Parts: sequence; structure tokens; C-alpha cells
Amino acid sequence: MVGPSFNILVIEPDPLEASDLETVLAGCDPVATRAEARDLRVEVRLVDGVPSGLAVFDSFRPHVVIIGPGAGPVAQGIDRLRSRAGLEPVPILGVGDEAAVANTAGPFATCDDLLFKPYNLQLIRMKLVALRRYCSLNRALVTQVSRMRRSQADLLKEQADAREIFRNMGRESCLEETGAIRYHLSPRAVLNGDVLAAAWAPGGKLMLLLGDFTGHGLAAAVGAVPLTSIFYSMVPKGFTLSQIARELNLKLHLVLPSNMFCCAVLLELDACKQHMRILNAGMPAACLSRAGGRLELLESRHLPLGVMRQLTLDNAIEYVPLERGDRLYLWSDGIHEARSTSGEMFGEERLLSLMANSRPADRFEHILSAVNHFSVEQQDDLSLVELCLDEVARDPAAIGEVHRRAAPARSLGDWSFSITLEAEELRDLDPVPLMHRFLSQFPDSGELRDTLSIVLGELCNNAIEHGLLELDSGLKRTESGFAEYYRRLEAGRRNLHRGWVRIELGTSREGERRTLQLLVADSGTGLPRQVEATNAYSGRGLALVQSLCRRLEFSPGVSEVRAVLDWPEEPGRAPSPEANPLPA
Repeated sequence: MVGPSFNILVIEPDPLEASDLETVLAGCDPVATRAEARDLRVEVRLVDGVPSGLAVFDSFRPHVVIIGPGAGPVAQGIDRLRSRAGLEPVPILGVGDEAAVANTAGPFATCDDLLFKPYNLQLIRMKLVALRRYCSLNRALVTQVSRMRRSQADLLKEQADAREIFRNMGRESCLEETGAIRYHLSPRAVLNGDVLAAAWAPGGKLMLLLGDFTGHGLAAAVGAVPLTSIFYSMVPKGFTLSQIARELNLKLHLVLPSNMFCCAVLLELDACKQHMRILNAGMPAACLSRAGGRLELLESRHLPLGVMRQLTLDNAIEYVPLERGDRLYLWSDGIHEARSTSGEMFGEERLLSLMANSRPADRFEHILSAVNHFSVEQQDDLSLVELCLDEVARDPAAIGEVHRRAAPARSLGDWSFSITLEAEELRDLDPVPLMHRFLSQFPDSGELRDTLSIVLGELCNNAIEHGLLELDSGLKRTESGFAEYYRRLEAGRRNLHRGWVRIELGTSREGERRTLQLLVADSGTGLPRQVEATNAYSGRGLALVQSLCRRLEFSPGVSEVRAVLDWPEEPGRAPSPEANPLPA
């Protein structure tokens, strides 16, 4: 059995020189060192020129090429031989004397090494052993490079597939459905550790989440899977911001490694009532740009999601009154930490100065342009979101109209449902998702989702805030009073020990029209004599309910309100508000 060989290609047109070289090289057989596991026999192939050498190159696969003294000027031939070798370089040796070595522009100037005449067998053997070691090392290196390239290609393919999965998961998003949201997400790697999600909640509320996971690439992006799945599952069912935040935090705490967490901003925007609830958990301060030009920073008030098992949201959620023309800006720390060539960070101060000195219509592009020109290389995932509150605003009456343009009616019998929530349940329970789950069992009820959410949410909130807790809406006369009002509301609900709220829901027929009857009662002292808007930050709720209902019934001193809504039966038929209208 013939073992492996160390192949030497000799290019020499002179038969005598070729014979001398073959004899010398044969004397070096085998090529081995004491440290190597096996010997290699030397196999010599003689050709008379570079073209002949190129012809046998692929079949012979030489480890070394030797160009004899009679080969003449072969500089271009040496380049062609190197090109034919490909990724595995083949050392090329020239045969000459000291004069050839001294001539830097001679025929052997581009050779890797030289053999001198008269030949020294021991020196040639040592060179061949060194070249064999070089070839073995190079072959191993080429093999590793090939493996790394295959691994890199596989990794890029997997990341591309993962990115497509993440993109498909965002199809429930309303980011592309509204002109209110402008955003820029720029990952440092193929996959993004920043995540942006937005969806319409029942009642026309906009819920938005911007998250920033620790790390980059696949490890950080994987966290977006539980985050977005929970968000897009809970928002359409009407769960509150605090309930969604708690569920997100618990899930991330259970599934993420101990060294990972998610900084996040989660907000709920009610354009109809013109206020916003926002939770900043570890993100850079959100910036509210008022229509008059004033900038307000909404700082982080809580640890990032996933750090602790339970969220403590007592003072973490801010209630912010809004005005027409306001814009909200959110960003990840990739903007703050963008670095210049000198290592200087872009920083919050530079960002706020840029915002203060740019027109609102151009501000989004100016921020991105400034960061791109400032930073020499992207060091982190970078995200920027602009929320234009004028674009979010929706006509409250149009919500009801959309749902009245319903599919043809289906047969439905009369039914009724009643539930009483005691103080213990009222501390945390939100009845809106409960009502949605109940109504989802009935044909066409989904078309009442937004309308019912607004009406039920407003009446239940009034029952708790004014009936049980006896809060005064006059507190909302100023921005600071607005925040104080909701601070007292949160504290009051946490410490609620007595009282109840009863919700009755059912259908009945008024003439030829089927209606949904909703009654909300509480154990409080009853409605005040005067129910009207007293300032810019309160009084919108009941007027909004009136615009959506067929009829709204209440009496001063009585702690119950009855709302009548049209059940979607006849496409195109508009509601006809009737008796007992609310004051303007």
C-alpha cells in the first residue's frame, strides 16, 4: 500500500539540471521530524516549463514548486502558479547562486525562498521539513476558515429566518396603519435587541411599548417573543397598562437568564379624553414636547422588567394631561451612547438642545441625521419613536359609527348578566376584559368592542372615583393637580376596604331595534346635582359616553347610571340619542 507523499513539482527544461535536482530531492526521502507522527515519502514530478506545470498542477497537487536554474525569467509564471494554488498557498523556490540573490529585480525576485548550488543535502532536507510543517499548518488553517465560513453562513441563515419570524409576529401591530407614529429601529447586529410594539385597545386607546433588552443579536432578540406575544394578546382584550406591565414583568423574570432584563416604556394614550398613562422602567427619559414649545422629561420610575418577580407600581405610572399639538419622543440608550471618533458620547444634553432648536415637523429627521454624523460606528441598537398626538386623535362618534356599519343581523335571544364586585376585587380587577370575554360568545358582539369599552370603562371609573372614593374632579384644574388626582386614586384603590360596584348587562328590544342595556351602580352617596365640565382636564368622560349611547339615564342623588346602546343589526342605521341629555 502506497502511503501519503510530499509532492514536489520541478520546472526545469535542462535535462541535466533536472536530473541533478531529482537525485538531490530523492536523497531527502522521507521528509519527517522527530516530533511528527508519520513520515512522508518524497514524490518528484519533472516538467520543462510553466505551461506544462500548470497542466499537471491540479492532478499532481504539489506541496512545493522548485524552479530550476535553466527555467529563465518566469516572474509572470510564478504569479499564475500562485493563482492556481487557490486558498492553499504553495511555496515556490528558485535555484540560483549568490549573484541571483543579490539581484532584487532578477527572475527569482518573487520566489519565497532559494536553493543554492552546489546543493547541500542537509540544508535542503531541513528546508523541506520546515515547508512540510508550513503546509500542514496552512492546510489546517484553510480547513478552519472553511468551517467558519460555513458556520457563518448557517448563522446568517438562522438569523434571517429568526428576523422573518419576528417580523411576522409584528403583523398585529398598528405601526403601519397610523400616521401618528414615526419610528426608526437600527440594530447593531442582524437581529435587534430593541423592540417596538403598538396596538389599538378597546375604546380607541393606543397602547405602545418600546423595549431594550440587555446585549445584542440573537440572545437579546429572543426576549421579544414573550414580550410581543403577551402585549398583542392582552391589549385587544382591554387589559389596563398596569395589568399588562405586571404580566410582561413576570414572564420575563421567569424565562430570561439572571443576567438579562428589559428596559421598557409602556404607555396608554386616550386621545378621546386627552390624557396619557406612562410607565418608564429603566429607559432614558421620554420627552413630551408641548405645543407651546416647552419640553417635559418623563424619567424612569421603576426597575427594568424582569429584574424582580413583582412590580411595585405605586408611584411608577405617571398620568399626563395632553393638548392638541403635543408630541412624545421615546428613544433607547443607543442614541445617548453614540460615540464620536474621539470617544465622546452624544449624550442627553446634546439631544435635548437639538430638540429645543428644531421645528417639530423636522425634529425626527434632524435627530437621526445628527446622531449619524456624530458617531463613527454604531455601538448599540438604536431606536427613536415620535408620537404625534394630533394624528392619534379619533372622532369619538366615529367609533360607534364604524361598529354600526356591521354585517347582516343574526338571530339572538334576549339574555342578561349581573356581577357585583366587592372592595377586595375592586383593588386590582378591571371589569372591561371580563365583559369582553363574556360578550365574545355572542354573534356580532365584537363590533361593540370599542363602544362598550368606552362606556363601561367610564361608568365604572366614575363609580369608583366619585362614588366609593369621593374624589373631587376639581383637583384636575392644573397639571400638577391632575397628577395628584390620579395619585390619590391609586392610593385609594389600594386601601379600599368597603363598598361595591354592580354591573348589569343584557339585551332587550325597543320596537324593532335590539339594544344592549348596561347599568352600573355603586354603594356611594349618589351623583351630585351638577355634572359638568369645570376645567380643561376633566368633565369629558360622561359627554363622550352620551355621544356613543342611544340613551343615557341618571338622576342626581342616585348612585346608578343606565346606558342603552344599539346592538349591531341594521347596517347604516345611526343612533338617535334621546331623553336626559348630559350637560355640555
